[in-house]
Amino acid sequence: MEPITKKEETTKTVLLLTLSGVVFYFIYRQDWMLIVGLVIGFLGLISDTLAFYVDLFWRKLGWLLGLIVPKVILSIVFFLFLTPLAILSRIFGPKDPLHLKYTGDSLFKVVDKKYEKSHFEKMW
Repeated sequence: MEPITKKEETTKTVLLLTLSGVVFYFIYRQDWMLIVGLVIGFLGLISDTLAFYVDLFWRKLGWLLGLIVPKVILSIVFFLFLTPLAILSRIFGPKDPLHLKYTGDSLFKVVDKKYEKSHFEKMW
């Protein structure tokens, strides 16, 4: 199997964008989607240089979205899921789960349990 050349990658990108524009036109019936798809396809047909710039723009747009989208998604997860869970844990959970406000002499806990050989065989 031969490695894919840059020209083949550029051609695939132009073909994908053209096909996407046409398919989205048939789904959403928006004329601008068909026009954008056909213009990108036409640019890819008339010049390899224009196809290269279409491919370059598409890759840079993907890189830019790769910087922005994960931060947005993680922020949404944090504020919609983790923050309410933390608030509910503070309200209904134990008041001092780490025993940080213990005023005794030692935090050492005595555990009176007899360990047998079977406890150490499949610990996880």
